[in-house]
Amino acid sequence: MRILACADLHGRPERIARVRELVAEHAPAVVLLPGDLTDTGHGEDALDLLGALSVPVLAVAGNVDGPHAAAEIARRGGLAGPDPVVIDGVSFGGPRVASACDVLVVHEPPAGTLDLARSGHHIGTRHVLDLVRRAHPRVLTCGHVHESAGIERVGATLVVNCTMGNGTTGGALIELTAADVAARLL
Repeated sequence: MRILACADLHGRPERIARVRELVAEHAPAVVLLPGDLTDTGHGEDALDLLGALSVPVLAVAGNVDGPHAAAEIARRGGLAGPDPVVIDGVSFGGPRVASACDVLVVHEPPAGTLDLARSGHHIGTRHVLDLVRRAHPRVLTCGHVHESAGIERVGATLVVNCTMGNGTTGGALIELTAADVAARLL
């Protein structure tokens, strides 16, 4: 399965347009939006991506998605609850998933992985690290830390910080097969 993952759109028109371009270019089976689609009540045009693309879109709210955006993401993004969403045999869970899943979509990275901020502090969360240990995902997508776009492993889990917030990366393309998982930043 080919997955396009793009975090930290922050409602910017050029990033929203870029997501649409990437869908047309790479023909993913699923698009993941790991938070900060909007920016504190601004840029809610990004919410249109939840229903306007030709493929399923799964999303979670980020720390700067206001209450309206968070409610829309929960309602239309599909990853707000404890049960994974299954698409073509692949299970996707969000920050409240209560069982194992193939792909975990969260906003913040796990503590100590792709979480080094400009301040020099690691700002990932212990909650996400614990969730990785409980849900055993094959891949985790996140954003939040614009300075730490990249791909690393936490045990058997491939962690992909697919931020668009740094101005140099445009998300990530993930290839998930029965035997392997690979990712590259765009």
